[in-house]
Amino acid sequence: MGVKNLWSLLTPVAEKMPLWELHGKVIAIDLSGWVCDSENFNQNMSQKNMYLRNLFFRTCNLLLIGVIPIFVLDGEAPLLKYGAIEKRINGNKAPTKTHIVRKRLNSFQKQCEFLLNIMGVTCVYSPGEAEQLCAILNKNGVVSGIVTQDSDCFLYGARVVYRNFNASGNGSVDVYRMESIENNLNIGRNKMIALSLLCGCDYDEKGVTGIGKDTAIKFLQSLDDDSVLDRLRHWRSDTVLNSATMDIKSQTNEIKLELKIRNKAIENKSFPSEEIIEEFLKVPNYPKVSAKWILPDINAFINFASAKLCWEKEYAIEKFLPLLFRWHLMYDDKFQANVLMTEIIKKRVNKGIKCYEVKWNNYKITSIEPQTAVQRRYPNEVSIYEDMHTTSSKKMKKKITIHDSNLLEVTNKLYSMNISKKHRKSKKINEEKNSVKGPLDQFIMKEKIKDDSLTLSDFECDSVDLDMSDIINGIIT
Repeated sequence: MGVKNLWSLLTPVAEKMPLWELHGKVIAIDLSGWVCDSENFNQNMSQKNMYLRNLFFRTCNLLLIGVIPIFVLDGEAPLLKYGAIEKRINGNKAPTKTHIVRKRLNSFQKQCEFLLNIMGVTCVYSPGEAEQLCAILNKNGVVSGIVTQDSDCFLYGARVVYRNFNASGNGSVDVYRMESIENNLNIGRNKMIALSLLCGCDYDEKGVTGIGKDTAIKFLQSLDDDSVLDRLRHWRSDTVLNSATMDIKSQTNEIKLELKIRNKAIENKSFPSEEIIEEFLKVPNYPKVSAKWILPDINAFINFASAKLCWEKEYAIEKFLPLLFRWHLMYDDKFQANVLMTEIIKKRVNKGIKCYEVKWNNYKITSIEPQTAVQRRYPNEVSIYEDMHTTSSKKMKKKITIHDSNLLEVTNKLYSMNISKKHRKSKKINEEKNSVKGPLDQFIMKEKIKDDSLTLSDFECDSVDLDMSDIINGIIT
């Protein structure tokens, strides 16, 4: 979906990023992409409404790592796209209608919207394609980036795109930054629009016959991004190109390449399509969007999960409660969520974030919550917990310090006694060494030195008939 072969061109600048690095960001999500992915995956699965299940768990994952998602739903399909939609729905069959309404997708979107509303997440309808509004929100700084599989989001003006969203394990996304694309690949937004005209996109799937991405991009990279669309518009009237056509010997390699593309492109009288250019560059009126997460509705979710996902009540509650707990900690200034933290059990670290394991009233489960979130809602309880554990830690440290000090004193005394005895032995051995004459005397002396060598263990056993604990206790008392 999007511009043909654009993702393969952008692969060199893609960055793999763990999902937790999205913490604290507001992102826009092209909902239709997630629905299509789940439906394709669900063909061989027994789970009912896989797209709703995946939507729930993916959204939970984002909310629990501190991301605020804004889901963007497709509005009315542009007239330019009707032909492409007909072809996708009917294949090679003749179209049944001139005006196509994406009934199946719209039905999916309505159910997704209902689920997201239960979870307290923002949904907004785009005037046209979802990726168009996602791109506008990103370009205007409302969101930090957009989650989509559609490459034409760049043509609509997106600056940061998260592709190949993966929530399993620690989760990851591939990040594409327009700044990096412009600096490293010399491809800007207008060049991408030109590429869509030459190679094909959702609004013109054929493009220019006989022109591939390598040929097209080699030509486009030689131009300035600001002037590339006007260059295509003036191909028919370009005097330099028209003159070069008549004088083959004067043609440079650059002119030959451009003529090759131009001559094939202008065979289509409507090239370049101003409708396609306008679709990507226009700025439609769009609804005001606010990034917020409101109170999740657990009772509504229990009913929804039973009807749409065939989940048991206990399972639905277990999966939904973490959202309610986190929302309570972050946003529940009026304590509307009907949950209350009753105990901080212990400190934990989750994906590099300092957390507490906490217990909740009326629920058998515990949850792992960021320390900053718990501190926000329960500052007094955190203060008491930290004071208790700090005091306990100091007492333990003091006890250990006293113990270590006494043990060191004992060790030093033993070592001193050992050295003193060794010194006397050494003096005696040296005197005896002076009297050694022959090989036999040397051997006897060597064995004697072995027998007389003292180790700390020898010294303790022979000279000090006390258990180490008795020694320490005697010194302490």
